[in-house]
Amino acid sequence: MLTRIGAAIFAVLAVFLTGPLSSEVSGEPLGRELKEALDGVLECERPDGGWMYVCDRGVRVAGFTSITRRAERIAGAVGLASWDLVVLRSPGTPAGGLLFLRAYQKTGDEPYLAAARRTGDLLVNVQLPSGGWFSEMPVYGKRLATWFRTIVPWTTLDDDVTPGATRFLLALWEVTHEPHYRDAAEHGLDLLLKAQLPSGAWPLTWRPTWLQLLSSNFEDWPSLNDGATTCVIHTLIAGARVLDRPELLEAARRGGDWLLGAQGVSPNAGWAQQYNEEGHPAPGRRFEPVALATWESRYALEALSALAVTTGDQNFCTAFPRGIDWLVRSALTPGCWARLYSVKSNVPIYSDLRGNSVPSVIQAKRPYRWEGDFGIPALFASLRLDESGRPVGPGSRLSDATWRVHGDTEGCAGDESERSARSHSLNPRIRMAEAASRLVALEPAGAAACTALAWRPAL
Repeated sequence: MLTRIGAAIFAVLAVFLTGPLSSEVSGEPLGRELKEALDGVLECERPDGGWMYVCDRGVRVAGFTSITRRAERIAGAVGLASWDLVVLRSPGTPAGGLLFLRAYQKTGDEPYLAAARRTGDLLVNVQLPSGGWFSEMPVYGKRLATWFRTIVPWTTLDDDVTPGATRFLLALWEVTHEPHYRDAAEHGLDLLLKAQLPSGAWPLTWRPTWLQLLSSNFEDWPSLNDGATTCVIHTLIAGARVLDRPELLEAARRGGDWLLGAQGVSPNAGWAQQYNEEGHPAPGRRFEPVALATWESRYALEALSALAVTTGDQNFCTAFPRGIDWLVRSALTPGCWARLYSVKSNVPIYSDLRGNSVPSVIQAKRPYRWEGDFGIPALFASLRLDESGRPVGPGSRLSDATWRVHGDTEGCAGDESERSARSHSLNPRIRMAEAASRLVALEPAGAAACTALAWRPAL
């Protein structure tokens, strides 16, 4: 059972992180629960493509970025806030596009391909001059609001925004062979190459040089927060494969080399959310102090595994024994981790909005996922390890090893109240995360890497 789950997880990683396993349509039927989950996402799609924070277009959401909040406040005061706020941060519009593209490949059902095309057309239309996208974008129908294009000169790299949109467009071109999808994807890939830092990592955002000189901040520094570097690596791997561009894989390898060098020192051998220009762990937002991060460490290990699979270079697996050991020792309870831990003491860290340390998640800043499973049990399952990080023998099971799409904020294992709330959620992003997880059981065996090196008796 565990071997099947682990292989399926790697297969779904290939779909959502490096592109479709095949451009052919298999025509398989979907199970009832997955079909219902997909229908729930589809009913929330805008007529012109993309997803918002709510299914009901009559409900206005100000968004999470300061730009869209300010715009909603100013324009709303005079009755001019009439745009739809499309969300791109994962799970968002790019993830939804990949979900329906894969559903079409599994079933051959044209409505799924139509949904993917609507998503692709919208992403092409709203692509910024830089070649990237922003985490949330105001649109009228299929058109980006002119005021937004004028005042936003930077591009979002974290939350799988620009990497995810680029990866989806690559996958859509593979299926449809329509050149405008490939052109937009190549524009996005060129931006990702340009945004790579000399160290090999990527920042949270790409900003033009003049803006960096005018107002430098941590968003220009090397980062793993919300997949800033790791999602780019997956997208460059996909681009190298689809377009036969070896320079993309070389850039991904440099990112992997940076990950190896950025890993913490044993016994606390995780990765931080944020690094400074010298490559040391650094604070991010006010409530994100210097810390090691379990969610981002899972992403780091998955990116290294993808590089090992793609290149055959087992050096990318050398981070696994220490990384897995740290994750095992850091668990609060089985299937539950804090997101942040002290670099020195490995004590869980919780902060309020002002950045003050608080004793527990109850007093910590909300909304923010301070505790969760963060997809770590699925990572262990893919490596054929149990919750203690040890190899699992024949016949053993790991029933909670559910793969999670990037950004899926699932709670700790065993939290049945949250699980029930998710299954009945009206939030399209949560619906999307649920549907993506259900794809795991349908995928064939995929390539695995680093399994042999993931655990050693003595570290």
